[in-house]
Amino acid sequence: MGASRLAAILFASVACWFGATPSSAQEPIKIGVLTIRSGPATPVGDDILAGIETATKMYGPVLARPVELIIEESQWNAQQAVTKATKLVQQNRVVAILGTSTVETLALLPVADRIGVPIVTSNSGSAALTRENCSKWVFRTNGEDLMSAEALRYLISQKADLRNAKWFTLGHDYPFSRLVAGTVKSVKELNYVGDAFAPMDTTDWSPFIARARAAGATAIMVSVTLGTPMLQFLQQASDFGLTKEAQLVAPIGLPDWLVAKLGSLSTSVISAGSWAAWRYEDNEPATKQFNEAFFKIHGRVAGMQALQAGSAAQMLYSAISKAGSTDPDKVVQALETIEARTPVGALKFQDGGRQAMVPLFLGPYEAVNPPLYGAQFAQRVETAFPASKSLPQSAAESGCKLK
Repeated sequence: MGASRLAAILFASVACWFGATPSSAQEPIKIGVLTIRSGPATPVGDDILAGIETATKMYGPVLARPVELIIEESQWNAQQAVTKATKLVQQNRVVAILGTSTVETLALLPVADRIGVPIVTSNSGSAALTRENCSKWVFRTNGEDLMSAEALRYLISQKADLRNAKWFTLGHDYPFSRLVAGTVKSVKELNYVGDAFAPMDTTDWSPFIARARAAGATAIMVSVTLGTPMLQFLQQASDFGLTKEAQLVAPIGLPDWLVAKLGSLSTSVISAGSWAAWRYEDNEPATKQFNEAFFKIHGRVAGMQALQAGSAAQMLYSAISKAGSTDPDKVVQALETIEARTPVGALKFQDGGRQAMVPLFLGPYEAVNPPLYGAQFAQRVETAFPASKSLPQSAAESGCKLK
């Protein structure tokens, strides 16, 4: 037997021993990214995608194989989300889906068994997703609205002006906005005086601001979509003097690209529980590591949705590595037990459930002196409210009964 033939046999034997062949070792692992890529909320999708790209460069290759991201536009439309997710799995052969927000995740939940790959969402409200409607396939890394309610209770317990305020919800008329209003109403300690929901194409907020004023609101939960519409609303709220009459509260914080556009106006807002905050790097080395990598790749600060999406991608890649396979069932099993230090801190999924035990970040927006990562204003993290307090129940007690 020739030396070259013997070497080839030995190489093939070693590859088989480790569960790979020369060709499969280089075949990319395809991951679907389903998010908004057009319209006023495009910056949200930009941050989600940039966060996933950053994590992919930080933690790839996976299983000694490159990771290929297959990106699809959701338009934040339920039917589009189902169509594109089906395409990602059946045509593009992705092994998992990242990037979804509330609209897409709610749409995919009823068809998750048919889609048949793990979906790790990082930008979805609706507690039911990981409570009574939980699915084998759908995991969530961001905090949900009932967790936010506990964070809000804590926030008002610390601030007398919020305890004594007249609360009003003002935002767009879409599912997450209604969820936010329900969360605020559920806090029995609050004096809730009303709400107003605007059509999704609203650009003139004056009639809705007038309704908040007529109700005598002194604290306003702002559930406007986190894109250009939020910028328009806050600018008009300032022009009409609303920021001097009422404390504006962001239910999940503000994206940092928006904070940059608002400048000093951002200091009129406090967060009732941001899903992520880049200044958590003062306490968490993994946040700092991600911030530095993100800035090197994208030349800007890592926003809230970027940090969350990066955390979701890291959890997925860690699970695939732990599973030693891209088999969907094996990856799901690995996700159930994986623990990692991520850009939002130490993360694991609830035992027997699909909700990440993730902190919510409370604090005001302020000037950053000197600027860092190009950011001149950002949220100060006064409290990283732990999941042990926002989600003390077990998954089963929360309503999640997996089949």
